[in-house]
Amino acid sequence: MQPALHRLPFWPRHLHHQLVLMVVVSLLLALGVLGGYTASEQSRIARRAVEDQARSLARTIAVSSRNALLTDSLDQLEELVIRSADFKAVRGLQVLSPQGRNLSHVTHLDGEAPQLIFDPPTRLAALPHQPVPQLAPLATDADADADDIVTAWHPITAGQLLGWVRVDYDASALRELRHSIWRNTLVVAIAMASLFGTLMAWLLRRPLRALDRARRFAVEMTNAEGKQMPHQPGPVEVEELDTALNEASMLLRQQVLLIEDWLRQHRANEARLSEQNEQLSALFTHSRDGLVTIHREGRVLFANQAFLRLTGLRAAQIVGRSEVELEAALRQAAEPGSTFTSLQACCTRDAEGQPAVQTLMLHGPQGRTVLTLSGQNSDSETVSRVLYVCDVTKQHTLDQMKSEFLSMAAHELRTPMVSIFGFTELMLHRTMPPEQQRDLLGRIHRQGQSMVAILNELLDLARIEARRGQDFKFETVDLADMVRAVVTDFKTPPGREPPVLDWPDRAMPVHVDPHKLQQAVLNVLSNAYKYSPQGGPVRVRGLCLEGETLRHRYGIEIEDHGMGLSPDNLARLGERFFRVDKSGSIPGTGLGVSIVKELMELMGGRLQVASSLGEGTTVTLWLGDAPAPLASPGPLAAPPLPAEVH
Repeated sequence: MQPALHRLPFWPRHLHHQLVLMVVVSLLLALGVLGGYTASEQSRIARRAVEDQARSLARTIAVSSRNALLTDSLDQLEELVIRSADFKAVRGLQVLSPQGRNLSHVTHLDGEAPQLIFDPPTRLAALPHQPVPQLAPLATDADADADDIVTAWHPITAGQLLGWVRVDYDASALRELRHSIWRNTLVVAIAMASLFGTLMAWLLRRPLRALDRARRFAVEMTNAEGKQMPHQPGPVEVEELDTALNEASMLLRQQVLLIEDWLRQHRANEARLSEQNEQLSALFTHSRDGLVTIHREGRVLFANQAFLRLTGLRAAQIVGRSEVELEAALRQAAEPGSTFTSLQACCTRDAEGQPAVQTLMLHGPQGRTVLTLSGQNSDSETVSRVLYVCDVTKQHTLDQMKSEFLSMAAHELRTPMVSIFGFTELMLHRTMPPEQQRDLLGRIHRQGQSMVAILNELLDLARIEARRGQDFKFETVDLADMVRAVVTDFKTPPGREPPVLDWPDRAMPVHVDPHKLQQAVLNVLSNAYKYSPQGGPVRVRGLCLEGETLRHRYGIEIEDHGMGLSPDNLARLGERFFRVDKSGSIPGTGLGVSIVKELMELMGGRLQVASSLGEGTTVTLWLGDAPAPLASPGPLAAPPLPAEVH
């Protein structure tokens, strides 16, 4: 605080003047606070009295005007308002209808008689929200401050609200009261400050002379030459200060010599430590693996940003905490499938002397994260253990996908291969009539078609991932014509009714790859029949959303009444190799919906699915409007959108 005060232009530099100024300022502040408190309390009391007077007058007028309003005697009401406005402090009176129309309006200027104001019938005043007496600054005079006018409202009631009374009461006397209190306080403060300043200046003359002599010696002592100050009589405190300064001068000289030697050694050590710290900081900061160091006492010393990012923990949760708390935080975050047990187990060695590796699975905003944890014991005086954390999510995901793919491919390809092998072996070792041979060849052909379909889906997905739409041939087509052609050419399974087409009579221009879009529609349409084995109609409906800012305007809705999906299956729909039917009775690879989703996203659209278990499924393919829209006969309302499949 002292250096800041010295920068002020009015602050004196000498202690004598500072003490006098501080006493004067403190006295002025104390008297100012007292005067402010007095002015505030007096103003509050006086204002409350004015507010009570305004409320009382408004209540009296409200009671007196009730009969005049009930009998519609406006002349009597005006006479009552004019008489009531004759008080000196009243600046305005209004009687208003429940709608805010002025029934009687009188203004009263200081020194003049009340004047009746005739307001236009169309002018409505702002009324309080609740029919209760209240003070509100809803309207004040244009020539007065907000503190000079107190506005009181009182409802006029007789079983119902008949109107309102508004009283504008002059409170300008409050301002004069505050001014008077502040004037008196200022006069007293100036007189007291002058008296105390003079008294303090006289009392501080001698002690400050001795203090100034000691100050000059202390200033010269900073050169650390060990000089001594001669003894002179004076106040006891000043003599003790002289003795202490002489001793300090000798000790200061000795300490300066020691410090100079210590500084030389410290600078050399600091340079070495700075170089080591820079190297360690670069390693810890730029490392993609998590690093944690643990103290000999079992406390966490350090955790780099990579560890915090991988585990989702905050530095405050682990740094400075015990090793047990860190283990508990990791166990709490772990998901089923993790092999993490303890930090001690991470530092053990196997039979070949290799560090033990434990797995920690976490679930975060980006999905599941798989981490490996290994540790190393240390012989350092401070660090007892170092923990290494590596992110192996991609490797784990690839291994899992590879296992799922091999399992799926083996299962799906084995079934038709067994049939083909059995039928061909049967035809090679047995003599059969031509009709039976033709039947077996037909079965072999159908099983071969199943294998080709499986391989085609795998190749389609691989091609989509490799080219990411580079082989798409976009053009503007009418969605209605394309869907009608797909439905017409669709081969309905035996015993099932063809799809019911419910399409509006209007053009739907979209900019897509027609062949890829046909592939997506055929895939969804085939699934609708495949997963409704009990029958039921399959409906294909066209949707159109109206609006200038819509990204997806046109939709192809395919609805079936089949087995439907549970909420858990619906959440996983679109994952590769995910099959709703686990029994294997319905053929498929689990890639169809994934292919449709990829195709729609590459064409700027999106896939949405709504389903209820046992009731059926509705799949909608949404597409954007073409840059050059075709003629459209009229708008078409669309139902609300279902949840999007991610």
